[in-house]
Amino acid sequence: METVYQMMATTLSEHFGVPEDHIHPDATFEELDVDSLARAEMLAVVEGRLKVTLDQEPGGLTLGEAAARIERLLAGGTGGAASAAAPPPGTGPASLPGPLL
Repeated sequence: METVYQMMATTLSEHFGVPEDHIHPDATFEELDVDSLARAEMLAVVEGRLKVTLDQEPGGLTLGEAAARIERLLAGGTGGAASAAAPPPGTGPASLPGPLL
């Protein structure tokens, strides 16, 4: 099964043209020259593939940190400043405040 980080890395490479050798868990979107529009598009891709709602504009975190927060959201754990539990299956998307990508 593909991890959140792997999905993000593949999306950055395939959809946004980021060279694979530049993508690593400690990289930020800014370091990868991914602008705010591309970050918003990336957010939409992540939401669509994972069936979650991420309430905040991406930015400020490393790829690894963003993936870890999203994984915590999916597991129903703490995502940062606030705790957000995933809803029961089939009842709607989960929501997590704070920057995610």
